[in-house]
Amino acid sequence: MKHIILKSIMLIFTIATMCSCADNEFLQEQNPNIIGVDRFWRNLTETGAGLNTVYQTLHHPAVLNVIAEALRSDMGYPGYGRPIPQNTEDFYLHTYNGGTNEIIDKWQTCYQGIFRANQVIEALDNIKDTIEDEAEWTSQMAQARFFRGLFHYYLYTTYNEGSIIIRDFVPITNEDYAKALSPAEDVIAFVRQDLEYAYANLYKKGGYPSGDITRVTSGAAATILGHTYLQHLEYNKAMPYFEDVINNHDYELESDLDKMFTNAGEFNSESIFEINFSAIDADLTNESRWTGETGTNWLNQQTSNTRGAVGPAWIAYAYKTEPMDPLDSRNYYIDPDTGLTLRNVPLRASSMMALVDDAQTIYYEVQTSAYPRFHGTAWGFAWWKKYTNHDIVATEGQLPTGASTLSEKNVVVNRLAEVILMQAECKIKTGDVTGALELINEVRKRWGLVLLGAQGGDFNRTYDDVVYDEGSLMRHLMYVEKPLEMSIEGHAIRWLDFIRWEKSEGYSFTDRLQELSDVVLYGVNFTYINEEGITRTRFNFPSLEGAQPAGAHIVVDYEYDTSALNYNESTQRYYPIPFAEANANPNIN
Repeated sequence: MKHIILKSIMLIFTIATMCSCADNEFLQEQNPNIIGVDRFWRNLTETGAGLNTVYQTLHHPAVLNVIAEALRSDMGYPGYGRPIPQNTEDFYLHTYNGGTNEIIDKWQTCYQGIFRANQVIEALDNIKDTIEDEAEWTSQMAQARFFRGLFHYYLYTTYNEGSIIIRDFVPITNEDYAKALSPAEDVIAFVRQDLEYAYANLYKKGGYPSGDITRVTSGAAATILGHTYLQHLEYNKAMPYFEDVINNHDYELESDLDKMFTNAGEFNSESIFEINFSAIDADLTNESRWTGETGTNWLNQQTSNTRGAVGPAWIAYAYKTEPMDPLDSRNYYIDPDTGLTLRNVPLRASSMMALVDDAQTIYYEVQTSAYPRFHGTAWGFAWWKKYTNHDIVATEGQLPTGASTLSEKNVVVNRLAEVILMQAECKIKTGDVTGALELINEVRKRWGLVLLGAQGGDFNRTYDDVVYDEGSLMRHLMYVEKPLEMSIEGHAIRWLDFIRWEKSEGYSFTDRLQELSDVVLYGVNFTYINEEGITRTRFNFPSLEGAQPAGAHIVVDYEYDTSALNYNESTQRYYPIPFAEANANPNIN
């Protein structure tokens, strides 16, 4: 199914990267990217090909800015070098501004997607009275409006406190391009209007007549709609959308953990919105390979190499110390000397991150503990698994894309676990602590973790026997469940959580950085038994402990000190309008 969309993309001209305002010269010229209706946009086949280019926009890394957002939040350490990183990263240091490449690229790329969606929407309107397949017309319109709403929402949640340019038609003239910023309340109303249309008219999961599983669904629209209300603390309005996704769209939490963040798990049972990558017929020899135009991504390199976003110490320690349920048989392995033995790290940790402690899991075809890039004063303590091909090759260089080592692994944007946890937050904030506990425990049960609440609900499970109220359960959600389940996923999930929690809980990212700057962990050497039964010791302090050990160790207390000093809540909570846009558009002050 990875090839369905890409086969048709080249039927449309590639739209120029600047679909908002780039420079004054550009504004004076007739747009060369608009394909005349006398040559295209004449039937549903051609509008369908145009729709494929909208999907192609998702391939550009700037749409999600995964690495920048990991570094900007508390989810990424900038590659090699400890305690001083070898790389200077604007987002980790919080020195980004309107001239930073990622900020410019995201603005341009999202408006490029909006431009393409508007082309399809206008073309569909033009041929509405001539088509015979009304169901296909409606489906295409719903997909185009989903993406127009989605890209506006990504801009709304990221830039200028939500005040951005609404583009609801294909611009032709100078005046069309030089639109003013709209108030945030107008933008979110526009977003919801598009997403409501999509929600009402998209097929559900598995419902496309062609069987195409790569297409967006009504469940995806409901997920984003629910988030638009959650982000505004309108919990009662968000809950019906989340409830619908959970109960009526055939999504299930994936129980086969071999399908979590692996190539075999693409479009698994809990995937709601997933970016489909494939390098079929791609030209991997030119520079466009880094922009996603080849149908590939390089998140694999950026989470497994010297530069990018590796796992910070705090989350590595948090993953490895989650309490495992002793009644869950999956938490044990057979040791040749001790017999049935508790795993070194929980299953959630094994799926999300590579940790030196994880002697029971294979990573790049070796026992994880034997993987060479664990080093307390160089590489660090943890590697993200969510975007790498650790499950199918020994090194990323063995991929079919060759020396460029680009990845065809899909990127999951939204999945059921996220919706469950968002619904749990809504229930907490509306006083239904019992209902929230049930939802959170669904996710924890999948990973074989100790469940929350009073013992007795299920005698085959272990509970922590804590009496939770609204405040304590919300703190658990903020400090444990949401960051450990949704780490470095989706569209700035972690960052948007902090924007919301600052309003609802008085817990800002400034507070979080202060907490992190005060964290002290200790790197220690790690001894394990390899696959040949031989005891080996990994020196260079690759494992983390929370209490100061008596033996040889290093102190890890530096990761977010500079970030905490640099971060300014008033100017960096949102991206600024890019300088290029502000300079070229006379209607932006």
